[in-house]
Amino acid sequence: MEDNQSSTVVSPLALGGAITGICVLIFSVFYLFFRSPSSSKTDQIKNENQVTKSESTVKKPSTSKAVKQDTKVIAKFVHPWLCASLRAHTNTITGLNFSHNDKYLASAAEDDSVLLWQTKDFNEKEHKHSRVNIEFGQANHVAFSPDGKAFLINLVNDNTIRVYKFEKRADGLPTNVKSVLDFPKKNESNVIAIGIACTGKFIMSAEVNNKIVIFDIKGEVLSSVETHQGHLNYAAVSPCGRFFGSSGFMSDVRFFEVCFEKSNGNFKEIRKAFDLKGHDAQVTCFSLNKDSTRAATISKDNTWKLWNTDVDYIHKQDSKCLHTGRLGYNIQHSALIVLSPDALSTVISMDNRLMFFNLSKEDKTCEQDIENVYPENIRALVMDNTGRYVASAGGRQILVFHNIAGLKGLIDDLTGKAHTTKQLTLRERMEEQINDAREKIDKILNAAS
Repeated sequence: MEDNQSSTVVSPLALGGAITGICVLIFSVFYLFFRSPSSSKTDQIKNENQVTKSESTVKKPSTSKAVKQDTKVIAKFVHPWLCASLRAHTNTITGLNFSHNDKYLASAAEDDSVLLWQTKDFNEKEHKHSRVNIEFGQANHVAFSPDGKAFLINLVNDNTIRVYKFEKRADGLPTNVKSVLDFPKKNESNVIAIGIACTGKFIMSAEVNNKIVIFDIKGEVLSSVETHQGHLNYAAVSPCGRFFGSSGFMSDVRFFEVCFEKSNGNFKEIRKAFDLKGHDAQVTCFSLNKDSTRAATISKDNTWKLWNTDVDYIHKQDSKCLHTGRLGYNIQHSALIVLSPDALSTVISMDNRLMFFNLSKEDKTCEQDIENVYPENIRALVMDNTGRYVASAGGRQILVFHNIAGLKGLIDDLTGKAHTTKQLTLRERMEEQINDAREKIDKILNAAS
């Protein structure tokens, strides 16, 4: 009886252990079966993340390479006559202007800003400037006031003129630049040029549709003129402050005199002065010397001309063409010209080419013909009021050149005069000027070598 009781007790225990083992085995099988797919998915996700990370690491070098390639597009321009390379604008430069005292160069660009540069820094490594952000618009053209304490811009969106005044820091850099006046809107189409007379008596605003408006310095309209030239390519106020001129679809250049009363200085009238006639196609640009006795023009007929404008236009005396130069290249897009204040040199831009001419000799020697100055076409070309510097703009860059052609022209002109003069003191003074000009050329070229 006891043996039977003990066997019945042991059997349930053994059976329970067996059942427990079977359950553990089944659980293990199920666990492994369901874990394997999820584990593979986790591994796949990890692999995909690694691929994504590797792809992102591959893309980063390609982006940096693209930036490097973009910077290499603007190659450093080198030339013995180059004085300074000014880079600070972030979009295309559209206008340049030297102040009347030659202390500043202003540049307007499509980045909605005007930069004011100090000319005394041109020969330095660092080129300081003041940035003026144009509110609610963009400026295409800029012009300094005669006193050098203010400048004008045209607002592209509104076709109006805005006046800014500025102060000077101890080092001469402009500061506290403020907008002080907006002129009333009188131009309906795009403004192609603005200018202010060196006398401060009037301001010019020219639009593409033949209309030129003359304001006083307070923004009041004095008068307006319809030039009837098809459309206008260019307009400017003469350096002497008496005239303004325009050129357009027609092959002539037309000049007008702004007249004031001698007794009280009040505005009197605008009257026709003189024309420059002789080109066979439209004139793209013109320029006058300091006293407006000489003018230079360039035309789509691939010629440039030098004119005698020292005429009695009141009695219908016509201007005379003194020289016609034929360009060895066809003008594809744009052409500009600037005449030095002494009329002894001129500089021409054709597309992205610059040519410097010595006008003292009969053949009007081309002293330098520089190709591929910029990757883009030259949009602006100006000369300072002493004839020392020539500034050009293409793309986002300004290049300032020494006007060595002007120095050579001065040497040739003074040498000829020194041979004929009979006054000893005058001859000695001319020889001093000749030596000074030669020393300047040597200094420039030695610094470049």
